[in-house]
Amino acid sequence: MLRLRRTPRLILWAAVAVLVALVAYTVVTAVRLWVAYDEMVEARGRLLSVEASLRQEGLDASPATLAEAESQALSAQVTFRSARGMLDSEPLLRVAGWAPLLGSQISAARAIAGIGYEGSEISLDGIAALRTLNAMTAEEDGTLGEKLGLFVEAIEPQMEAVEHRLAAIRLRREGIDTRWILPPLSNFVEQLDARLVRVEESVDRYRHGRAVVNHVLGFDQRTSYLMLGLDNTELLPGGGLIGIYGVITFEDGRIVERSFSEVDELYYGWQARSGGEYVEPPGPLKRYLLRDWTWNFAVSNWSPDFPISARQALSFYDRAGADPVDGVIAVDFAGLEGLLAVLGSVEVEGYGVTVDSQNVTEEILARIGKPLRAEDGKHAFARAVAAETVENTLVADQDKWVALAEMLDRLTEEKHLLLYVNDHEVQDSVRELGWAGQVRVEPGDYVMAVEASLNSSKLNLVVERELDLQIELDEAGTAHHQLILRYRNGLDDWAPSHDVQLVRDIMLDGLYGGYLRLLVPPQAELLEVAVDGRPVGAEEIIQEAGKASFGRYLPLPSGSQAALMFTYSVPAAANVSRATHEYRLLVQKQPGIRAAPLDVAITLPPGAGVESVSLDGQVLPDAPLKIAMTSSADRELVVRYEL
Repeated sequence: MLRLRRTPRLILWAAVAVLVALVAYTVVTAVRLWVAYDEMVEARGRLLSVEASLRQEGLDASPATLAEAESQALSAQVTFRSARGMLDSEPLLRVAGWAPLLGSQISAARAIAGIGYEGSEISLDGIAALRTLNAMTAEEDGTLGEKLGLFVEAIEPQMEAVEHRLAAIRLRREGIDTRWILPPLSNFVEQLDARLVRVEESVDRYRHGRAVVNHVLGFDQRTSYLMLGLDNTELLPGGGLIGIYGVITFEDGRIVERSFSEVDELYYGWQARSGGEYVEPPGPLKRYLLRDWTWNFAVSNWSPDFPISARQALSFYDRAGADPVDGVIAVDFAGLEGLLAVLGSVEVEGYGVTVDSQNVTEEILARIGKPLRAEDGKHAFARAVAAETVENTLVADQDKWVALAEMLDRLTEEKHLLLYVNDHEVQDSVRELGWAGQVRVEPGDYVMAVEASLNSSKLNLVVERELDLQIELDEAGTAHHQLILRYRNGLDDWAPSHDVQLVRDIMLDGLYGGYLRLLVPPQAELLEVAVDGRPVGAEEIIQEAGKASFGRYLPLPSGSQAALMFTYSVPAAANVSRATHEYRLLVQKQPGIRAAPLDVAITLPPGAGVESVSLDGQVLPDAPLKIAMTSSADRELVVRYEL
């Protein structure tokens, strides 16, 4: 009897003992897991430090910075390896891996440790590539173009290694089931996803950049490019009036031939060769500028989609019987200013004039139509400046190479330097790099304000503009727009400090004749066009470059200002198919136009709550629905909200 009474009590004590053992086991396992996680957090901090230091100094990272970054990356690598070793070898953690919830945490931690190790290796590969760049810039022989080609080839082993490591990281990441992992591991994975995209984008840019460098600079074969000098003080949709043109031939990174010519020579050669061929211009160009004249090379870039404008320029170039070229390079006055900001002042041979980033635009404008010698054309000085600047760019001293590379990247982003390549595969790489200046096709909403100066003056030098875009979203996802473009002709402020004759020569009577087109999604419906609150309607409603286009002419006398308002709606602008709705807006910048203030205000449907707002891929704190920015480049706004 006594034994029978004790049996339940023994069973109870045994159960308690097992329970205590399980709790102790779980606690010890959790502690082991937390130790491993803590180590990984520390290692991640080192890699973030490496990323921050290299991002701050960019391509110009010093040997000391690279040495410190390498030390941090190696330390992180050791720590991630240690954490992975603990997670793989610790008996408690191996057994705990079978527990449903705890097992998911351990599995995710193992994957993160492996990913961290591969990430450390990627950091070391990047540091090795920057050391290669430093070594090349220290060598005295060779031009920038030659070194650029050698550099992209020299770092190919590192980039291949990075691609393999990214593939391994992706494989590990796909094995993490985010539905079951808890903070702080889930936070770790979120940060990983964001950085993984950035690294993959960097590798893609290298691949596309290598293809473009090898082809354009003549490493694959000798290449020739039609170069357009765009006068964006007389703005056209594709960047500006083509004032001069040239042909530049590259071979193995060097310019082996170059020549610049007058546009008039090309025009008269074409007319003589064709017996006076006439090409019908686009309607607004004919009505306000050309009238009875044929469409021609100088104003060929009527499309804001640069590949279309480049092909049109090549068409007129071919009509004149010129030798074939491999593509088109276009640069405007802002591009010249940017290059000279890095190169420094340039003395223009034969003119006794020194130009720099501050005076080059006005020095060229002052000499249009005023040749130094009788045999010179009206753009002779501009041709001389272009030739000097192009030459100086590719033979620049080593200490300017990094700054030039960064400036060229900025100028392409801001569409003051544009590239078109006849080879379709290389052109795809140009587009992926963001150098093509094309009208982009993206999901969601879209707007691009396109301006053309059609009164033969240089008033875009002094005309100021602002963009105010107000958008109201309804429950169905339709976006109701009111875009106001405010213009001011600032000639009265500019003229008193300049020569009277110069003002007359380049500004004429001071009347700015601007033809405005608004490119929006093809399904958009125009409701009203008004000037200073007075309805005037649209002159032209067409489809171009895959968009709906609303056009209106706006005269603007000296000292005056006006507000041109477009009211329209875009059905299905927001994606409302999921619980979290998403509104995407791409505001594209026209080639050649200078930056202007851009204000965007978004009103959500009644009862909606904003979840997040991001601008150009960066989440904005406090999720503002009124954003003041500049139109210096393409801007992309994403608003996520719930109803």
